[in-house]
Amino acid sequence: MKVRISLSAVAVALVVAATSASAQADTTRRTTSQQRVRVTKEAKGEVARRDSAFIRDSIARADSITRVETMRRDSIARADSLASVERARRDSVVRDSTARADSIRADSIARATPAPATPDTIRNPTMPEMTSDSFGMQRSSFYFGLGGGPNIPTGTVEDVYKTGFNVTVPIGWQPVGSPFGLRLDLGYSRLNGRSAGENGLTSQPDDPNIWSATANATLDLVRWGENRRGALYLVGGGGVFRFTDFYNFDRSDNDPESAFEGEPVTKGGLTGGAGLSFPIGGSSLFVESRYTTAYTEGENTKWVPVVIGLKWR
Repeated sequence: MKVRISLSAVAVALVVAATSASAQADTTRRTTSQQRVRVTKEAKGEVARRDSAFIRDSIARADSITRVETMRRDSIARADSLASVERARRDSVVRDSTARADSIRADSIARATPAPATPDTIRNPTMPEMTSDSFGMQRSSFYFGLGGGPNIPTGTVEDVYKTGFNVTVPIGWQPVGSPFGLRLDLGYSRLNGRSAGENGLTSQPDDPNIWSATANATLDLVRWGENRRGALYLVGGGGVFRFTDFYNFDRSDNDPESAFEGEPVTKGGLTGGAGLSFPIGGSSLFVESRYTTAYTEGENTKWVPVVIGLKWR
């Protein structure tokens, strides 16, 4: 009897234990399932929070690095600016020192050198020099002149004609400072016929007239004076000569034979010589002589004009 009661008690205890174990297992499973769900939800939120925090930290670190780099560049720029300012200051100090030293040296030299005597312009007034340079006037390259003098025949023409006179108008162009120039000479010359009986002449010939226009080149050999207007120069060229009342005389029979048959005629010729010019105020005095040959029929007609005159620029 006692044994059966004991077995029954054991069986009841086992059943109760099994029931308790099963209930506990179900409770555990529910609890575990609920915990897993909660853990899973909490894990996703945590991941999102961690990602957001990571992104914020990355952005913050990038901003920090950018600020550090900007500060570094600003620091370098400030250092360069300070270095430039320092160099400028040192250069200024050196220039000031040099200027002071030069000023002191110049002052010492000025004190050591006696000052020139100041002219008394009240008791002894001086007039300013009246020159073209002082008034800013520049002389022209063009000039013209007027001159005249004796006209001396040479060669066989001298047997028939005596010395006459000439008038010359030179019109030229010569740049200031240049030794070369060009010139047009317009002239009138006259020879005097010799008296009857001279050189076997039985009658006195008419006085011939010679009109001329020659183109010449000039070359200054030596120059002096104001604006270099004084010069020793050469002149030469050629042109045309117009003869009137000009005769050649054959002295063998004392009969006048006209190379032009008494009619006016124009012939070509050459001329060349030398001259001197001297500056006088705003003009130049010139003296020149040229040997002239005209290619007339029979023998060439030759003469030497001597010209004295003035030229103006």
